[in-house]
Amino acid sequence: MKKSVVLCLVCALLIAGCTKELGKPVSHEEVPQVAIVVSPDTDSNDSTSVDDNPHDTTSNEGPAGGTEEISDAGENEHDVYSFMGVSGVYFGCSSTFKTGKETLQFIFGTNLTTNLTFTQSEFEELIKPGKREFGTLGAFTSYPARLSGKVEIAYTDNKGRRWSSSRITERKNGNKTEATAKADQKHASFVIENAHKFELTADTEGYRLTGRFECTLYEVNGNAKKKIKGNFTGVVAPK
Repeated sequence: MKKSVVLCLVCALLIAGCTKELGKPVSHEEVPQVAIVVSPDTDSNDSTSVDDNPHDTTSNEGPAGGTEEISDAGENEHDVYSFMGVSGVYFGCSSTFKTGKETLQFIFGTNLTTNLTFTQSEFEELIKPGKREFGTLGAFTSYPARLSGKVEIAYTDNKGRRWSSSRITERKNGNKTEATAKADQKHASFVIENAHKFELTADTEGYRLTGRFECTLYEVNGNAKKKIKGNFTGVVAPK
């Protein structure tokens, strides 16, 4: 009887120790977050600025006027896209931050696989750490180009105006909206600094990306331009 009691106590201690290890808190650096500054392009004729909204705590105008700072990510969503081509299946992924009335999306792609669907190793190649060039990857109503190793940024401000790192022009064709997109970036940079694998759900592995960026944003269907720079920690996943 005494041996049974001792054995039970030992098992209880072991279980408690394992539970504590699995339940350890995530460090602040691993929590999805984004910190950006959006400011008027000094080379632009855009005289429209983001008005200060006293009811919006995530957006504040700086002394330069029209400067928008975002440093609190309320939501972070992930998604994947794929489409068939002559050479195989093209695919990419995105990580989207929603904070207050703003939405900021990072799109990564468009890689190619000759399989019916991309493998985990091919997905990891898509998001591997390193520099990225800006491309057109399907922001808003545009269609993703078939070029690998690219990144695109889509941004909707707190006034509902849409911006992209690509120049996007939309046209109505019957009930459909067709869009043309052109990557136009000078002196821009985007770097994925780290891609950390973790268990997103019981049967899905996700990746926590950390990176930094700086580029020009163009208003969709407009002539306005803004500068954006910042850093982020966001989640992507193959499904």
